[in-house]
Amino acid sequence: MQRNNFIAILMGIMFFLLPLYADAYSEATVDITILKSNSLINICKEYLENPGKWREIAKINRLKNPDLIYPGQVINIPVSLLKGVPADGVVSFVKGMADVQPQGSKEWKPLSMNDRVKEGSKIRTDDQSAVEITFEDGNSFLQSSNTTLGLSTARKTKANLVRYKLFLDIGKTITKIKSATGRESRFEIETPSSVCAVRGTVFRTSVDADDATRSEVLQGIVDVAAMSHKVKVNEGEGTLVKKGEPPLSPQKLLPPTEITNVLPIYKNIPLRFELRHLEGAVSYRALLSKDIDFKDIVMEKTLEPGEPFMIYDINDGAYFLQLRGIDSLGLEGLPSDTSVIKIRINPLPPIIESPLGGSVFKDGSLSLKWLKVNDAMRYQIQIAEDKNFNKIIVNGTHIQDTRVKIQDLDIRTYYFRVRSVAADNYQGEWSDILSFSPAPPAP
Repeated sequence: MQRNNFIAILMGIMFFLLPLYADAYSEATVDITILKSNSLINICKEYLENPGKWREIAKINRLKNPDLIYPGQVINIPVSLLKGVPADGVVSFVKGMADVQPQGSKEWKPLSMNDRVKEGSKIRTDDQSAVEITFEDGNSFLQSSNTTLGLSTARKTKANLVRYKLFLDIGKTITKIKSATGRESRFEIETPSSVCAVRGTVFRTSVDADDATRSEVLQGIVDVAAMSHKVKVNEGEGTLVKKGEPPLSPQKLLPPTEITNVLPIYKNIPLRFELRHLEGAVSYRALLSKDIDFKDIVMEKTLEPGEPFMIYDINDGAYFLQLRGIDSLGLEGLPSDTSVIKIRINPLPPIIESPLGGSVFKDGSLSLKWLKVNDAMRYQIQIAEDKNFNKIIVNGTHIQDTRVKIQDLDIRTYYFRVRSVAADNYQGEWSDILSFSPAPPAP
């Protein structure tokens, strides 16, 4: 008797929870209001990609008699079954080598700005490359270097909803959704180990060589499902999905880290940036970009704790620097505040030919010579009685040639330096400091 009561209670609990369980895994739907003289079959012909699935619609809506529907009655139709027309994406940014393989083709073609990317296409990026695809409704995804992605579905339905499905084979993407996609438009990213259903606005997805998927939500909410299990990843959280395993419980992303020694302008290379220690970080990712949205990345490096971010070769200009801490699961944390890095290395300091350091001249005059600098319009020289150039005795500011003759100096040790001046009057860094001394006259 007790056993029968236990089974009855258990069945009751399951009966209560089953709708909740089903609802948790149901996809988005649209509501169609029945008009006068409508029939379910005609509605399915108008709205479904495959009108033959009218029985499925009847089952979803628990219609006992599919032929008997009434004006004002509401029919729910899953978004995945809706009829639609292709919604092409457009290349809104491209850097380096990015190729597309149209559906049904074996050839890869290079992508250029404003090219249209159709449903069913595959996109790949090479080393140090990136491409951004933007859709008519403002939704977009940025594909990082060494990434292969398929645009499986991009369809606009008659109900003016859009369905997107991407397959991320390997690499990284940053997806930006213009508005939440709860029961409206639907955006999914499928990987070899999970499915990410987007209700967020900005999130990162990556797939590594072991087919492990990492999802990090910067804004909004993302549902991540694998192995019949789903987790809701809120803003500021991330999860890891290993192939053949359910998603891990969402983890709090590491907070932003910061750089400790950013200067107003950098005139010398290498550039060196120290990172403040972040509790819980096993490594860091440093990104240097030409744009504030971090599409045009010129340098990306993973750093060990205590390792500075070093830049040895870079052109003059303004750049944007951002850091992220990486935790033990490989989840990248919230980005640091973006630092503006201004670099002006050119014109370079001249290389002095003479005098040699510590040289002594005897004839009462000395020729100061240096090598020509290509970006220099003129030069500035200084001779001082001290190494710190507090007691300057010669300050030539408009030297056009690469040599100057100095005469009639007192008997003592002097210090010499020269720098290049650009056409916009920007003064480069000083050269190395060399010392020289005039010799006393012979008796």
